[in-house]
Amino acid sequence: MATRACLVLVAIVGTLVLAGCDASSFRKDPTDDSTRILGRRAWVVLTTDGGRRLVERRSVRLERGDTALDVLSAVADVRLTPDGTIAQVNGEGGGALRTFGPEQAAWYFRADGIESIGVAPDRYRVQPGQSIWWDLRRYDIYERLPVAVGTFPEPLFSGWRDDARPVRIAYGRDFQEDAEYFRDSIFERLDPDVVALDGDDGVAGIGGEDSGDDAGDSELPVAVRRNSANLIIGRWEELRLDPNLIDLGLDPRTYGLTIWFEGTEVRRQDPDMEFSEALRDAEGIVWASTTDGEPDGTLVFVITGITDEGVHAAARALRSGACQFYLACAVDRDGRVIR
Repeated sequence: MATRACLVLVAIVGTLVLAGCDASSFRKDPTDDSTRILGRRAWVVLTTDGGRRLVERRSVRLERGDTALDVLSAVADVRLTPDGTIAQVNGEGGGALRTFGPEQAAWYFRADGIESIGVAPDRYRVQPGQSIWWDLRRYDIYERLPVAVGTFPEPLFSGWRDDARPVRIAYGRDFQEDAEYFRDSIFERLDPDVVALDGDDGVAGIGGEDSGDDAGDSELPVAVRRNSANLIIGRWEELRLDPNLIDLGLDPRTYGLTIWFEGTEVRRQDPDMEFSEALRDAEGIVWASTTDGEPDGTLVFVITGITDEGVHAAARALRSGACQFYLACAVDRDGRVIR
């Protein structure tokens, strides 16, 4: 597997330098990508098998009206079928040959981490500063994979097609410091709400939202709010009391979770895997989806684990960029990503 290195091109007094980065540098104000030196730029990423193999990562200059297909063509040789469907990128396309024929696979693209189902790549206009992530993956295991953690802190900043919602950080017992670190270091300019989940309302301090018209304004300490982009930190035994989260956790394929819990066991099934496998050293995980499995649904980023150490380690891995280009991320108690 290619190394997921993180390099950013920075302009300093007219000089270009390469610098290492953390997660806070993945997303900048778009005007930062419109300098006289660099012009209007976007990132283009090519992977296969749900991000398991990194093929290409390049910053490209944008021309007015450039689409997701245009920026792909700027970094790769793209072959189309007569109806305009992408057949091959750099000679790769379709699935591997098996006993009963080729696997069902195709090229999908993500805009800032959200899979663009239903939007043709030649119709999607790329904005300066965006990350357009193209992935060749099977679609018979997962019909859709709505959100990836690999472009964090996107899509929490921008949302689906720039329909951003206020960021809300909710945390379980003993994880206030982690929540405040994300607020102060990564989401500082958004000034997100930071809310504890150990209040007196609901069940064990976590309550579902009301069905009334004013549900979005409720002050109950819930884990997921539909009018927010949600970042949630805590032990799974506590977070799963929220009805939105337990729904996602019980049906990982529908919601596009490639890593999930079964009891106290962490399991993984990437798009190219016929069966799931147990990750015996995993104590913390990071996954993301939406509450309805659709790209325009309520965003939910979850940092969780089966031990306190695992949750802290998963938080460190996410903010350091160790989960870059992963659909979901599992770590051991020392924060090492389990590949």
